[in-house]
Amino acid sequence: MKSIKFYFSFIAVFGIALLSGCEATLAPAYDQAIVEKVTASSDLAMRFFAEVDGGTEKESFTVREPVYNILIGAFESLEIQARARPLPKNVALDKINEILAAKGSSNVTGDYPSAFAFEKIAETFKKMKETDKQNGIKPIALQAFKGQVEIYLDQAITYESFLKR
Repeated sequence: MKSIKFYFSFIAVFGIALLSGCEATLAPAYDQAIVEKVTASSDLAMRFFAEVDGGTEKESFTVREPVYNILIGAFESLEIQARARPLPKNVALDKINEILAAKGSSNVTGDYPSAFAFEKIAETFKKMKETDKQNGIKPIALQAFKGQVEIYLDQAITYESFLKR
C-alpha cells in the first residue's frame, strides 16, 4: 500500500511538473521590426492617399509611379517577413483539419492574419497603379482603394500589436 501511494505521488508530482513546463504557443513571437516597418509603411500610404485625394489623371502617372513601387515593395517585404516566422504547432488546428479531411472538405491553413493583410495591401496598390496608369483614378474609386487598404492595415496592425502581449 505504501508503494502505491509513493507511486501515485511520484506520478502526480511528475505530471504537474511536466504540465507546468509545457506552454502551448498558438501565435508567433512579437517582432518589433515588423511593427516599425508597418508603421512607417502605413504612414507613407496615408500620405500618398492625401496627396492624390482629388483623384488623378493618367497623364501625370509617371510622377506617382515611384511611390507606387515603394509601397508595393514595402508591403510585399512585410508579407515575406511575416510569413518567415515559424508557425507554432497547433494541435487544435490539426484535429480540425482531420475532421474536415474526413468530411471531404479542404484544410484550414495556419496563415498569419498580418501576412494575408500585407499581401492584400500590395495587391490593392498594384491594381491602383494599373488603374492610374490606364485611366487615372476618379475620387470615388480612390476612396474605395483607400478604404480597402485601411481595412487590411487595421487587421495587420491589430494582429501584430496583439503579439506583444
